[in-house]
Amino acid sequence: MDNHTPYQGRTAIETVSGRCDVEAGDRLPSILELERPPKKKKSCYSRCFPPTAKFIQSMCSSHSKVHGRDSEPPTAIFATKVKRKRSLSESSASNWGSLFACDPTTPLYYKWLAVVTCAIIYNLIFVIGRSVFWELNNAVPVIWFIFDYSCDTIYVIDTLIHAHEGYLDQGIMIQDPKLLRGNYLASWCWVYDVASILPTDAVYWWWPPDYCNAKRVPCPVLARVNRLMRFPRMLEFFDRTETSTGFPNTFRITKVVFAIIVLIHWNACFYFLISYAIGFGSDNWVYNLNGEKNTTLTRQYIYSFYWSTLTLTTIGETPQPENDAEYIFVVVDFLAGVLIFASIVGNIGNMISNMNVARMEFQNKMDGVKQYMNFRRVSKELEARVIRWFAYTWANKQALHEERVLATLPDKLKAEIAIHVHLKTLKQVRIFQDCEPGLLQELVLKLRLQVFSPGDYICRKGDVGREMYIVKRGKLSVVADDDESVLATLGPGSVFGEISVLDIAGNRTGNRRTANVRSVGYSDLFCLSKSDLWEALSDYPDAKHSLIERGCQLLRKDGLLDEQVFVNAQAENENVRDKMQKLEKSLESLQRRFTKLMTEYLSHHSIIFQRLHKLEKKECKRMQKNILRQQLNLKSGRSSDDEEDEEEDGVEEEEEEENGEQDEEDEDEEDEEEEKDSDNKNGAVFTETVTVERNSSAFIRNRFANTSIRRPVSKSFRRALSQRCRKRITRRKSL
Repeated sequence: MDNHTPYQGRTAIETVSGRCDVEAGDRLPSILELERPPKKKKSCYSRCFPPTAKFIQSMCSSHSKVHGRDSEPPTAIFATKVKRKRSLSESSASNWGSLFACDPTTPLYYKWLAVVTCAIIYNLIFVIGRSVFWELNNAVPVIWFIFDYSCDTIYVIDTLIHAHEGYLDQGIMIQDPKLLRGNYLASWCWVYDVASILPTDAVYWWWPPDYCNAKRVPCPVLARVNRLMRFPRMLEFFDRTETSTGFPNTFRITKVVFAIIVLIHWNACFYFLISYAIGFGSDNWVYNLNGEKNTTLTRQYIYSFYWSTLTLTTIGETPQPENDAEYIFVVVDFLAGVLIFASIVGNIGNMISNMNVARMEFQNKMDGVKQYMNFRRVSKELEARVIRWFAYTWANKQALHEERVLATLPDKLKAEIAIHVHLKTLKQVRIFQDCEPGLLQELVLKLRLQVFSPGDYICRKGDVGREMYIVKRGKLSVVADDDESVLATLGPGSVFGEISVLDIAGNRTGNRRTANVRSVGYSDLFCLSKSDLWEALSDYPDAKHSLIERGCQLLRKDGLLDEQVFVNAQAENENVRDKMQKLEKSLESLQRRFTKLMTEYLSHHSIIFQRLHKLEKKECKRMQKNILRQQLNLKSGRSSDDEEDEEEDGVEEEEEEENGEQDEEDEDEEDEEEEKDSDNKNGAVFTETVTVERNSSAFIRNRFANTSIRRPVSKSFRRALSQRCRKRITRRKSL
């Protein structure tokens, strides 16, 4: 403790009350001493540095007196400062860690994947191209230098981002940097990422990039081929794009075309490289450099690409190979073309057919309806109307079956989609304004879209109203009975039939349509049935009451409500509710009484069962004693009179024991009967069970007594009785 070196210079100590200066040479406490708890008798700082403690304490106390505050010892001040610094450092570290964690579900991460994909495509095309075509490599060396090391920088940044990419654990996004790095190192991704950023282009020190011409191929840029190991990141970008795009089939076809072009490009580079290895112009199969046009980069690449396309697609004639290496290369190309391009063409065919699945399904439905109309000999006019209806539904993208399309989604997402599409339309109905949001959500899911052709009647006067309609698109005419004069015109947002679905008692129209509604052109209407509405209202009684009140107000406004009938119906409904409540209460009381009776029955049943078990056990023991006694008498040769006397004595003793037990049982029964008198309804039943029990026990006792005394006992009979007793005893023990 005393070996601490004193602080040099002047030190300022911050306190709660102010600032105290400590002169040079004074010894200040260490961190361990500051965190050590003080004792009650002496303070820690006065014991550690007594000469200076008084000075510091006096200075601080005097300063605190000036400010009117209580001072704190400097040890506590140092300790609080150290703890505060630690907490600040930990919080700052956690904040930095949470900031550096990357959420892969954000749009910014998707954009970064697009940047990385561009770098990968650059290396995928130009590394092999610049390695083979020396004119391309020597054309713009500065631009290649900028592009190469820009891609390397993107790779390094992507490695850091990939190492801190968040992942889901039990549905929660993990953002702890240590866990993210551990998850990254546990996978194989870090191997490809590290291998793709290895500085293999360090060979430029011994092999300069511009050291490449017609006599020196491949070029040194081939050392950057490890950059292609970042290829999985490009596939991840393609998968995310295919999932998020609104035109997945178009993107799939574009991706396949891109893959074909890359394969043809690489094969063209290999052809040019083999031509260099064999010798340019050595035969008719290899590329010929003779001539001014053949020495240009454009002619070299176009001819190689043309030859690669013909070979891989196997759709044209190519020069005949002349040596073994050429034959081997052509055979490999043909096999690759047959296998790879056959699968690619098959995938393209499937994609194109999938693009027309909806159209094919719709066409099949229409063909089926046409065949039915031809078979039933429907008139040409009606057939033409049906065909026009099919054409209209397909043209307006209404041929999709919404329930089947959204069947894979959970109910919550389906409700949100339906709310987004139909909620504004449903709020246009007057009776549904200011309703509970939960009721509107359920009703939105029950709306059904119907399309009507020109001249179709949506409803006629006098029809029973079972649906209400909301006009989404088109025009409707309210016509008179002569079907010619137009009384009114309904447009988008109009509603009719809402009163009929409420089924209000006292409605003078009797829930029947009061007018004819006809479609002028093609009209799209949302339909809500009465059954769906009442099914939804069953869970919202307050909303049901408010809807009926609004419907009554509309009927009163038009003078179509019979108040007396409505009041009587309300009274009847209230009486029915009261009766239902009484029935529910009586049912609950009956259930309680039934459960009580069942518990009592089970308890008494168990008691009777135990008593019968005891009686049978006693009878078995008594019979065994009699059998043993008879056996002993036969062996000793005693007379039958003596045996009868002994048996009578034994019977009398047993009867006395049984009488004593019976008296005890009678007393128990009397106690039970006194308890049962409290419930007069149930007492008689249980008294009968007790009397039956007593009679059954007496009957069993007399029966066994008679059989043991009067009947002659043989060996087979004794054996059977003993076996029966053993079986009963074992059965009772098992129960």
